[in-house]
Amino acid sequence: MGEVSDIVIFLGRFHPLIVHLPIGFLLLAGIMEILSSAYKIKYASLNTAISISMLCGALGAVASAIIGYMLSKQGGYESNTLFWHQWLGILLAVLSFLGWAIKSGKINIPFISSKTIIILLIVLISITGHLGGNLTHGSDYLTAYAPEFLKGDEEKSNFKIPSNPDSIVVFKHLIQPILNNKCISCHNDTKSNGGLNLTNTDKVNDGGDNGMVITPFQPYNSELFLRSTFPESSKKFMPPKGTALTFTELKLLEWWIAEGASFDGRLLSYKFPKELKNLFERDFKLNTKKRPYYETVKSPKLDEQIVLELSEQGWLVNPLSAEHHMLDVKFFDNEITLSAFETLEKAKEQITWLDISKSGLTDDLLKRLSAFKNLTYLNIHKSNITDEGVKHIETLAHLEVLNLYNTEITDKSIIVFAKLPSLKRVYLWNTKITKKAIEELYKENPNLKIISN
Repeated sequence: MGEVSDIVIFLGRFHPLIVHLPIGFLLLAGIMEILSSAYKIKYASLNTAISISMLCGALGAVASAIIGYMLSKQGGYESNTLFWHQWLGILLAVLSFLGWAIKSGKINIPFISSKTIIILLIVLISITGHLGGNLTHGSDYLTAYAPEFLKGDEEKSNFKIPSNPDSIVVFKHLIQPILNNKCISCHNDTKSNGGLNLTNTDKVNDGGDNGMVITPFQPYNSELFLRSTFPESSKKFMPPKGTALTFTELKLLEWWIAEGASFDGRLLSYKFPKELKNLFERDFKLNTKKRPYYETVKSPKLDEQIVLELSEQGWLVNPLSAEHHMLDVKFFDNEITLSAFETLEKAKEQITWLDISKSGLTDDLLKRLSAFKNLTYLNIHKSNITDEGVKHIETLAHLEVLNLYNTEITDKSIIVFAKLPSLKRVYLWNTKITKKAIEELYKENPNLKIISN
C-alpha cells in the first residue's frame, strides 16, 4: 500500500462521528413508519417527514462511506471484516436512496414498499455496525465485560491462574492476560495496528510491519516492552488509550523477556529475583518456592489390602504426608525374594522413597525397578548388584538421591549417573569406581554432590 497523506487519515478519523448521523435518521424514519402504519389517520402527515429522514440518512450514509474509506487507508484492519463492513455500508446507502425514492413517489417498484426497505435497512445497520465495532474494538468487544453466563468457555478461562504454581505456564497464565487487557484492542484478528497481532503465540512471533517486537533475553531491545515504558505523552507510548501497564505487569513482562520469552516455560522452572517473588505473593497469592517432585504427583491412595500384603512380605510402609498418597517404603527382612518384589510392584505408582539396602538385592530384581517412575530416593547399599543391574535405573527421571555404598559397581556405571536428569546426590563409598571417573563425573555435573572415598 502506497503512502497515504496525513489529510486523508485526518478526515478519515471523523468516521465515528459522521456514521451516527445516518443511523439516527434511518432509525427515526423506521419509528415514524411504524407510527404511520399503526395510526394511519392520526399520523398520516408523517409521510413527508419519513421521506426527508430517509434522504438525510442516504446522504449521511454516502458521506460516512467516503470518510470510512479514508480511515481504512491507515491500515491495521482485518481485511475480510473490512471488506464486508465497507460493502454493506455502500449497500445501506443505495437502499436508503431507493427507500427515499419509493416513499416520495419518484419511482414505483411492484412488490417492494418503503416498509420493506426500512426493515432491510435496520437489519443492515445492525450487521454493519457490529462489524464496525469488531474493527475498532476487537471481536470480543461485546462479550469482554458481559456477565459470566454470556461469555464463552475460552473467555471465562483467559484470566484464571491455577492455584497450584506447578501448573502455571508463564506466557499463558501471566503474560497473555496482560496483552489481553492492555494490547489486544488494537492488535487482534480484526484490527492489527502496525501489522501486529497479539492474540496467540504464532502471531506474536510474526511481529509487525517493522519486524519482531520481542528480542529474547533483551527486554530493552524489545518494542513490546520498550514502548510500555515511554512517557505517556510520547506518540510511541503503548497502550495509546486506556490504562497503562501497572508496575507489576511491567516487571513481569521485563522478566519474561529477559529469561528468553519462552511460550511454554512453567513458572517453577525459573529462578526469580526476590522482588518478583514478593510481587507473586502480593498480587497473585502464589508461593513460588519449588516443591519436591513427590508433592506434585497425583496418584491414587494405595489400597489397604496391598499395604497389609507388603507388611506380610517384609516391607515397612509409611506415608510421607497426609496431603498426598506418596510412600516411604523400607525392606526390613534379611533376604529379599521375588515374591516380595512382585508385591512391591503393586505400589509402584505410590512409592517415591525406597530402601532395599542390606537385603541381598540382585541385578535381576534391580531391573524391575525401572517401572517405578516416581522414585526420588533409592538406597541399595550393601547389595549384590553390578553395573549390569545399575544400567536399568537410568529411566528413573525423577531420582534425586542414590545410595550405592559398598557395592561391586565400576566406572561403567558413571554413564548411568550422567543420564539421570534430577540426580542431586550419589553415594559411591566403597565401590570399584576410580577417582579419575569420579572427577570426570563431577566435571560433567558440577552441581552433583558425590560422596566417596
